[in-house]
Amino acid sequence: MTGFGGGMGHFGDTCGALVGAIAALGAVYGRRRIPDSPKASKEQMHGTPGLYQLFNRLPNEFQRRFGNTQCRVLTGPWQTNWLCRDHLKFCRNLVINMAGLAAEMAVPKDLARWGSGPFGIKHP
Repeated sequence: MTGFGGGMGHFGDTCGALVGAIAALGAVYGRRRIPDSPKASKEQMHGTPGLYQLFNRLPNEFQRRFGNTQCRVLTGPWQTNWLCRDHLKFCRNLVINMAGLAAEMAVPKDLARWGSGPFGIKHP
């Protein structure tokens, strides 16, 4: 997952800590086979609980905690001094926070809690 850093390979888009947390949850809850029917797929992804509700919690919680999901915005203060100590500590904190949240969400008995809520902010 090294390539996720810098908003995916220093592209500056979605923070790698957020992408990594989604990838980790995908390893736990991701589909292992093609669903038997479109109805089964819809239920798994959009049901109560539903995997899209679960995955939707991560970017919404990230934005709530840190104010933005874009690396270039989050790391703006360090654009001219990219690998300074303060920048690395800041990013390490993002990774630790999101790893902790993903680990909390990965407990199967909590799927109903995390995957049953409403979708967060919807973007056009």
